[in-house]
Amino acid sequence: MNILIILLGCNIASILLDRIETALAFSYIYRDDNVDWFLSGGIKDPFSETITEAQKMRNIIESNYHTTHKNINNQYWNYIYDTNSTNTAENMFMLKEYLYTNTRTYDDMYIITSQFHEPRVKKMVDIIHPYANFQWVLSPLQEEDSEYWENIHIPNVENDITKAQKKYSSI
Repeated sequence: MNILIILLGCNIASILLDRIETALAFSYIYRDDNVDWFLSGGIKDPFSETITEAQKMRNIIESNYHTTHKNINNQYWNYIYDTNSTNTAENMFMLKEYLYTNTRTYDDMYIITSQFHEPRVKKMVDIIHPYANFQWVLSPLQEEDSEYWENIHIPNVENDITKAQKKYSSI
């Protein structure tokens, strides 16, 4: 089977780590299959950050959790990097570009994000990927103000999509 794990970045280190740990625990059930990891997240603040969220995810996966990156059939995980996205809408457009230009077909595709983040991501998926059959794996950790910020962001979903669409007009 060909599996795509879509891991959404986060600029809050504890939440990013929780998403990675959730993804790795989940990926274990596919240890006999071909797994592609779509690591999505760029640099939100170029004045204070020098590495993309996608690169952080790969570094954490490699250094702390999965040293061989092989399944039991001795096949390596394949990493696809979205290092351009700076928000969730952009994550979804970069995923759309990957899915349209990629030649591999997937038996299952999983979006991994935080439980508090899922309603907003799902609204974007319904608009940007209306025919995709994504499944969801949700990490439990949230900060004290996570739901507050999601409530601020969710009314802006359509505006965020419009802005991202202009940025990625070729997609």
